[in-house]
Amino acid sequence: MRVAIFDRVEPSVPNQLPFQLVGTCSQRAAAVKLALAVPAALAAAAALLTGLFDAAKAPGAWELMARQPAVGLEILVAIAFVTFLLVLPIKRLCDRLVMQRTVRIDNGMVTVKERGHFHLSTWDEPLGSYTGLVHHVRASLSGTRHELILAHPKRHRSVLLSVAPSLSQNEVARVAALLGHREIPARELYRVGLGSWRLAPHSWREAAHA
Repeated sequence: MRVAIFDRVEPSVPNQLPFQLVGTCSQRAAAVKLALAVPAALAAAAALLTGLFDAAKAPGAWELMARQPAVGLEILVAIAFVTFLLVLPIKRLCDRLVMQRTVRIDNGMVTVKERGHFHLSTWDEPLGSYTGLVHHVRASLSGTRHELILAHPKRHRSVLLSVAPSLSQNEVARVAALLGHREIPARELYRVGLGSWRLAPHSWREAAHA
């Protein structure tokens, strides 16, 4: 599950071990976006179907596809791709209405429970298997937010520990010391290789001298 999908984490910053955090999404924002996205998707789908219907009525359209089946296949692929582009944002907005993640760190283990539409899962990882703490600043149309992410070599096992309008370096250092991990550069989140965080050797040296 993408860590960026959560809008709130409570409590805001971990203070002591053990601790438990609950990440949730803004249901109001998701509902508003969904109310705008559904009519837009329906309008786009109607325009697509109208265009296909008009093309099918064109003289010689069916004869052309009979002579060149690849043309029909390309049309089907294009329809499937456009449908995916229309449905995916709506699916994600529907997920945000009920999505919740609970993170508990205790006795050297990170335990995560995730809940969504027809989805409930629990998994855990040793705290020592994580690679470091990332202070990530994310900018969007709605503003800037500061995130603390406990990064794991398997990207889907990384966990969001804090979301706030701002985080001081002292707060970041305190959480890193609490977890027994170093702070690593935020750019390491984007060193992607084979679906995992790829942490370059020099990053540890940079973090050690930060």
